[in-house]
Amino acid sequence: MVQPGAGSINVLNVAYAGTPIINTNAPGTIPYQWANNGPTTPIYSLFASPACGDGKTTYLGYTPSQCNVMMVNPNLRTPYVANWSLGIQRAITNNLSLDLNYVGNHGTKLIGALDINQPASVTHTNLGSGIGTVTTGAGWADTQLVNCATAPSAGNCAVNAGLEQSARPFYSKFPYLKFIDEYGNLDSSNYHALQAVLTARNYHGLSLTTGYTYSHALGYSSDQGTSGGLVIPINSYGNLHSQLYSSTIFDVRQRLTVSSTFAIPSKKSPGQILQGWLINSVVLVQSGTPWGVADTTTDFAGTGEQAGNSQANQASQWTFIGNASDFTPNHNYAGVTPGPNGAPGVPWFAGTTNQTCLTGATAIGPLAVASLTRLGCYALGKSVLIPAPYGGYGTGTRNLFTGQGFRNVDLSVSKSQKFGERLTAQFRAECFNVLNHVTFTNPSGGPGGISANLNPARAGSTGQGLGFAVNTPDQAGSNPVLGSGGARHIQLGLKLIF
Repeated sequence: MVQPGAGSINVLNVAYAGTPIINTNAPGTIPYQWANNGPTTPIYSLFASPACGDGKTTYLGYTPSQCNVMMVNPNLRTPYVANWSLGIQRAITNNLSLDLNYVGNHGTKLIGALDINQPASVTHTNLGSGIGTVTTGAGWADTQLVNCATAPSAGNCAVNAGLEQSARPFYSKFPYLKFIDEYGNLDSSNYHALQAVLTARNYHGLSLTTGYTYSHALGYSSDQGTSGGLVIPINSYGNLHSQLYSSTIFDVRQRLTVSSTFAIPSKKSPGQILQGWLINSVVLVQSGTPWGVADTTTDFAGTGEQAGNSQANQASQWTFIGNASDFTPNHNYAGVTPGPNGAPGVPWFAGTTNQTCLTGATAIGPLAVASLTRLGCYALGKSVLIPAPYGGYGTGTRNLFTGQGFRNVDLSVSKSQKFGERLTAQFRAECFNVLNHVTFTNPSGGPGGISANLNPARAGSTGQGLGFAVNTPDQAGSNPVLGSGGARHIQLGLKLIF
């Protein structure tokens, strides 16, 4: 208890996370308690000001939402990685050599997480209207599924949040807790690579190192949670991590680098004009890194797991039918004719207007047609991305698509000029991105990706464009450097050696 003093400082506004501001000075609120503090009027009351609630009970004009918590498996083991490699080296000539290596590793008992408080599944039988039997989250009632399938609308296809909460396994004991994320040794990873290096040492004035890597990095997460790469699966009970095991965000399938220096043969000439010339170049060509979509808007399954967890989660996945390469953002979809809404990126088609999408949804069932009617679809080439059926899960996996890759050529020319025996001046002209090739950042890999362009429930209808990027890698990076994807840059330099 704090006794009021002679000052005039008062509390005007007090707010809790997720609650409206209380400034009515009504009895029971903190501003009132502050102004009238005394033996029977405490400033704070645990019961009058709960930080967490069951999401249903209203008190003092607001309804505290449930809180999210995490726990660690008490039998947590130390993760470890096993590495192995096998290589051969061959000297082709005195100046030319080749290295070939197979490199692999396997991560074991890596840290993963599941929501152990996900709402239990419910089986709905004989729903009629061609729906049949459906097993889904508890947020759906029989009548809701039937109404949604027969007359898709925002009201008919809305999940019952109260049913979801009541169906959480720990709701009876802890009604104020929503997501309970348990961390344990759930994940693993695999990496396999063929690495080849060709080295030339002063081969007729040419020195170069050429490296080529063909590899594949697979795992349930990409960085063990240090930057949000550790995600919770959309279905912690059914498919566990099956939809998460995919190419990691740093998976570069093919990478070629060539670093070379060529000393132009010198000839004695007036003013050393034909002496001391060097040409240096660095060439980098690599395939794109993976990206995927995540619907944090639509609760298809009726579990409430698509959004709201303080730990990053997979969100709802849509169903992809076709060849993933059709959605590759070549030149940032510059040659793709926009869909009916004119948005850049993968074209979006409203409702059931695209016949290929309708055919795919019809094959799944009436609830898939209902979600297609409400959300539309994306189509490019011979492939389509359609919403998950209401009352179910989509079949798309994490990091399903691949970016356009990165290509860059840097070049420099230098001229060394001797002044006596002790002083040498080296003039340099350096050009980064010689070809002035425009490269856009990966839609979701690293900084610069726009999350709204990866939410299929919003990207099309709001005109943001699915998979559309707006930055080059140098602009997207927090620490850009020359040669990292920007426009052509030329710089001149003078170096004195004595």
